[in-house]
Amino acid sequence: MAVIQKLDNKTINQIAAGEVVERPSSIVKELVENSIDADARAITIEIKNGGISLIRVTDNGIGMDREDAETAFHRHATSKISSVDDLNHIQTLGFRGEALASIAAVTQMELLTRQKGTISGCQIINHGGQFVKISEVGCPEGTTILVRNLFYNTPARLKFLKSARSETAAISDLLAKLILANPHISIRYINNERTIYHSPGNENLLDAIISVYGKDIKDQLVMINSNTENDLSISGYVGKPSLNRANRTHQSFYVNGRYVYSNLLSKCLEEALKEQTMINQFPWCVLNIRLPAQEVDVNVHPSKTRIRFRNPEKISKFLTDRIVGAIVKHPYIPEVFPSLEYKEKLPPKIEVNEEKNMRDAVSEIEQSKPAKHVHIKREFQEEMFPDPGMVGIKNDNTIDVYNFMKLNIIGSAFSTFILVESDTQLYIIDQHAAHERLIYEQLRESIYKQQVVSQQLLPPYLLEMTHDEFIAIMDNLESFRAVGFEIEPFGGKAFLIRGIPVILKEANIHELFNELMDGADKINQKIMLQQEDIIKMSCKKAVKAHDRLSQQEIRDLLKELDLNSFPPTCPHGRPIMISMSRYELEKRFKRIQ
Repeated sequence: MAVIQKLDNKTINQIAAGEVVERPSSIVKELVENSIDADARAITIEIKNGGISLIRVTDNGIGMDREDAETAFHRHATSKISSVDDLNHIQTLGFRGEALASIAAVTQMELLTRQKGTISGCQIINHGGQFVKISEVGCPEGTTILVRNLFYNTPARLKFLKSARSETAAISDLLAKLILANPHISIRYINNERTIYHSPGNENLLDAIISVYGKDIKDQLVMINSNTENDLSISGYVGKPSLNRANRTHQSFYVNGRYVYSNLLSKCLEEALKEQTMINQFPWCVLNIRLPAQEVDVNVHPSKTRIRFRNPEKISKFLTDRIVGAIVKHPYIPEVFPSLEYKEKLPPKIEVNEEKNMRDAVSEIEQSKPAKHVHIKREFQEEMFPDPGMVGIKNDNTIDVYNFMKLNIIGSAFSTFILVESDTQLYIIDQHAAHERLIYEQLRESIYKQQVVSQQLLPPYLLEMTHDEFIAIMDNLESFRAVGFEIEPFGGKAFLIRGIPVILKEANIHELFNELMDGADKINQKIMLQQEDIIKMSCKKAVKAHDRLSQQEIRDLLKELDLNSFPPTCPHGRPIMISMSRYELEKRFKRIQ
């Protein structure tokens, strides 16, 4: 009995679709790239429900006649290549001839297309890979494709999709990259009937960048525009250090107009900018590398975002040299941001009954769980606000109340460590870690008591983000408001910030939100900002290592330590202080045996 058998066409199509169509953003990518290859100068993308219920892509490209439109639904049917030799010099974004067939296999698809100069166009309806209708219709020049009900015939795959918001964020990120790759094309992106991005298509890359990142980015860029050398060139922009981020999400590399992931290109960028990039930070860029098609292999993966260079050493040296050359001509001098005008908004008062109930709860715990050196009220708070970096550390390990002000304050070492002595102990305090913990505790206490104090901004601050970041913030508005941000959507992908936690009054707001986005947890492609993540960002205000403190500033910090009791670490888990006994010192110097 034969064991090996030929699969039927339906199964073959489903398997092929699995290689191309992973999620709605995969469909958007294939359709928009087809529009670009069709010489479109205006493309509109509309989605609903994260692209699961509807994706519509409309372009004003060259269109197709009826015969080509019907053929395009067959696997490995393409106008981009005709033989294996063509794979060595691919000039188009698409070339595999699988997109329409794969998408149609798992959706309900409708195509309307009309060639320029013709009287009428063609309509094709295809459900699950089967033609339902092919007819002549009137329609605009170019091509419109509607994709409905993704995975309607494969419900098992539908279950693996993320939430509509997560799928929308993935599409937004993709379209931002396509806008940056094609400044000569006007790309309009509509989500649930609201315009998110609309690039002008005027061939100006800076205008395309502004349509994605907002106008505030304009003065934070350095242009890279090298002369062609042996058919090799680089153009675009790198960000000044103010745009550095905590990951590589905002590094956009294009090779011959195609967005690519490349460790080689990232390393070149980071090597060129290493002198002005802090540890654990990564530069921002939008860079397009042009080289002969035969010098790069894009046929590595169906996604066509992984590539191989024929001569990586040549690419590396050229890219690094050109970026360094541009940066040398534009030395970076950080701008000092003036303090914002503000007025304090007092917290809402706690009702008498609420305050009494809180005191009674604390009192009851104190009576039932007495313990030496354990601060019960703090333990009660820990149950409500778990302390990051303190897993497994109980409150019997908290710093008890020290009376530093009655001890001898020696001074500081290396402008980082404060030295204090008693008759029997030498205390060495990390000034940054201690101040960080104090600020953290102040804000957490205010949240616990519902006494968050907001600083009103005059005028309000307009925060422009990319759309995927906009979605992340929208998902967590209540978390932001809980710690003192007065923030509201302000059209498009912008927020209006009317107030910030008073403890952050000197922070750079845009940098603060960038760090929140970069440091947030990502679960199933969805950014989750928890209350603790936002609280830890308040540590930006803490004094830093190597900040030279005056004697009065040291005394003020120690006075605060006297008045508080808290875990012996900063919010990130590093120790606040260490001590050494007089006995140990004398023993080390052989003064005693």
